[in-house]
Amino acid sequence: MPKRKTKKYKAWIKAFFIALIILWVLKSFFLEITVSKSDKMEFTIFRGDVILISKLTPGPRFPITLLSIPFFGNTLPFSSTPSYVDWIQLPYFRLNLFNIERNDLIAFNFPYENDPPIDKKRIEIKRCVGLPGDVISIHDKKVFINDQYLDDSPHCKYRYRITALEPLDSAFYTLYKINYAHLVAKPYIYDIITSRTIADSIANNPVIKRIQILKLLNLPKFVKIFPYSPYISWSFDYFGPLYIPKKGQTLPLTKENIYYFKDIIQKYEYNSLKIINDSTFIINDKPASTYTFRYNYYFVLDDNRDQAMDSRYWGFLPETHIIGKAKLILYNLENNNRLFKSVH
Repeated sequence: MPKRKTKKYKAWIKAFFIALIILWVLKSFFLEITVSKSDKMEFTIFRGDVILISKLTPGPRFPITLLSIPFFGNTLPFSSTPSYVDWIQLPYFRLNLFNIERNDLIAFNFPYENDPPIDKKRIEIKRCVGLPGDVISIHDKKVFINDQYLDDSPHCKYRYRITALEPLDSAFYTLYKINYAHLVAKPYIYDIITSRTIADSIANNPVIKRIQILKLLNLPKFVKIFPYSPYISWSFDYFGPLYIPKKGQTLPLTKENIYYFKDIIQKYEYNSLKIINDSTFIINDKPASTYTFRYNYYFVLDDNRDQAMDSRYWGFLPETHIIGKAKLILYNLENNNRLFKSVH
């Protein structure tokens, strides 16, 4: 082969590998692209949306799983085989640049998954409502932060019950952008999912006799949501008050709050924990009456509040699992729409 062609091929190969390195650096430290696979954030993010994530907020998280094939996601193409091995796990480290703010849409590795390494858990996007050091409570579906009412995002959706004077048809659902409707009783009583603003518009429709928001009351010994405690009787609409841990904060441990912080102590901050008779706590084989948190934690909610899988179910979001802030919707795969719109 002539020397000129050999040099040309070497130049192309060199350029290819330089481009790969640049793309790897961008993906690892600056930008991430993910696809929404759920409807829990409608009307903000829809199923099939291709979303651009900026890792500058809160700052680039260094790779944790070192032995991983880049650009393949968590599995090899057309298979369920992992694209990584977890033989080498680096400690969590992040360059903190910008603070996460209330109501930011943040992307994170889902902490409720147990098996994969932190940076290989599936990606979720939810709205941050509680910051480290906040006290959050929910009363009558309304969110309060440090006893101050937090206005809903205009995109928040709730479950409503409609009593109509005639059957509701597809034209009605299209007019009010309703994707979920269920006939619950005859003749014309329906459950729907929609926003407060649209519900107000529906109330003015002459075919609607009545519309009311549905609420889940504070049930005794309600243990099917966080913190899964026999001493707590919260529901999704009446929740808290709950303190959101802050890095460096030391709190006393009690038989009530140990259920709030149990996952933090064991799962996220890698300590051993034994609870004896709900009153004696052994952390790393030593009696403990207090605990000091190593990381910051957050509380996130879905905008589709009554069809959610958010912090009310699984608890606090550790800073170690945060990827970045959702910035832009690039495309919708299901509707084949080019969107290029910011998300907020």
